[in-house]
Amino acid sequence: MRLMGAVWGRYITVIVLLGLLIGIASAQDATPEADPIPEAMPMVDEGDYDIVNILLIGVANENINRPGLADSIMILSVNRDLGFASVVSLPRDLWVYIDGHGMNKLNTAHFYGESDPDPDITGASLLADTIRYNLGVNIDYYARINFIGLKDIVDMLGGVTLTVDCSLQDWKIIDFYGDKQDENNWELFTLDAGYHRLDGETALWYARSRRTSSDLDRGRRQQDLLRGIWRTFQREGMLQDIPALYEQFSEIVDTDMTPDVLLSFAPMALTIGTGDVEYYTMRIHHEIENAFSKGDGKAILEMNREAVMTMMQNVVLPPTANQIAAGHPTVALVNASYAEEMVYVAAQRLELEGFKTFILDEPTNLRQWNHIIDYTGDDKGNPIGTIQKVLRVTDEGVTVEPDANRDYDYKVYIGSNYGACTRNVMPPKPLDENGNVITADAETSSP
Repeated sequence: MRLMGAVWGRYITVIVLLGLLIGIASAQDATPEADPIPEAMPMVDEGDYDIVNILLIGVANENINRPGLADSIMILSVNRDLGFASVVSLPRDLWVYIDGHGMNKLNTAHFYGESDPDPDITGASLLADTIRYNLGVNIDYYARINFIGLKDIVDMLGGVTLTVDCSLQDWKIIDFYGDKQDENNWELFTLDAGYHRLDGETALWYARSRRTSSDLDRGRRQQDLLRGIWRTFQREGMLQDIPALYEQFSEIVDTDMTPDVLLSFAPMALTIGTGDVEYYTMRIHHEIENAFSKGDGKAILEMNREAVMTMMQNVVLPPTANQIAAGHPTVALVNASYAEEMVYVAAQRLELEGFKTFILDEPTNLRQWNHIIDYTGDDKGNPIGTIQKVLRVTDEGVTVEPDANRDYDYKVYIGSNYGACTRNVMPPKPLDENGNVITADAETSSP
């Protein structure tokens, strides 16, 4: 019996070991479940309008001739029949199908295209094809720039003026052309809410920072910078001479638009202002959701297809004739605070929401809180709720004074307690005289 027990013991041991070996071998042979390839998104209906979609690419390197990830991706959609334009920022981490490379992040399409040995495939072309497949938007032209180019454009313009509604704090390089690996070449820099003129280095920092915000908020700030550059072009009269503008920036901006194509936009470019453009960004729990890829567990942004289809249709298809005729609701703003620049912040913030704004030089008493006067008296379809939300005004801060002969629809008094930041951005931490964060739990080392 003892012998039989020993034999059975060895038999069972062998079976267990074989089972383990088979299990290990199976685990080694198994591949992670890959994300399924989605069907191509239906193409956006452009109707019978003359619509041109331009892909704007910011490349994450300092050499335009080297492959790089797309750090900034925007689509500028222009309706040349109706003089209407819109801009949408696309998240870099958007999880999409890239031809020949399976499911991956949107920003990698540019790198794969630039690295492809086929001369007919470029970073811009593969990114455009990827957008066409996954978002249903046909790309007609592209314009591409890298970090150095963006900095140079802003400096050539003598700086760009921006309104900042959320104070931003992040590491900023001290010597732009110095050693980026040297931690002593970095400082913790804070840009307070207000009205600022940024040089090229600071504009680049503003467009790329995400230490206290997110990649989605960065897309919004990149739109801010685009508007600032456009306003400067208009203010300096640079759009009057498109060929000269093309020659001046042709070595900085890589594009497949010829001077003749650019000239076709001239009549519209001379009249359209930044307030006449619709701006879009994708939102968590609306168009996109945080997720992880099935294959390798990357942090990604998954699309809600129906919501994305609706957004892209709104981006490309122009508003109805009635909406164009109605125009933008008008808001006059008056500074009633110690900080005069904050009235400009409020004006630009409302412009983003589709209001036409202007600032009144009106004597007034100082106020603590923002106050709105509604001259429309409308009960239905009144956008005053948007003004209240953006400017943090409660119902007690609204006065209704219907006026059929009004010069503007609303008047807003900006008070000293105006908290401009309504976005998901962390407030800056206080710094000591050496530029170190004062709080004990804060970061004190460079990136």
